Amino acid sequence: MDNETKEQLKKKLTDEKEKICELLEKMTNAKEFNKDKVQVRIDNMGDKEEDNAIEVANFQDSMSLERDLETNLEKIDNALEKIDKDDFGKCSKCEKDIRPERLLAYPEADLCMECASKKK
Repeated sequence: MDNETKEQLKKKLTDEKEKICELLEKMTNAKEFNKDKVQVRIDNMGDKEEDNAIEVANFQDSMSLERDLETNLEKIDNALEKIDKDDFGKCSKCEKDIRPERLLAYPEADLCMECASKKK
């Protein structure tokens, strides 16, 4: 993969990382994130039973979203690290090159399509 394409993908990953970090900061009031630790805050909506049910449902949704965002952040960080180490675009399972079309669509991909389809 040529350097221009790598730089384009690095910018795309960096921009996405910034967006995810902003969302996570709003959700958690934290500056560092760990997918193994729940940091999302729970909103107190009232003392009634239906209020409590809404609080729990909202918390569960937020907790799930937080975990997804943190997982995506981890994938982006891994891809950026691979770019910096000049190891970007290789399948982490079979070591073959990941097709540029896949990386342009999903730059944080660490598996080629063949290995990704076997994983499911």
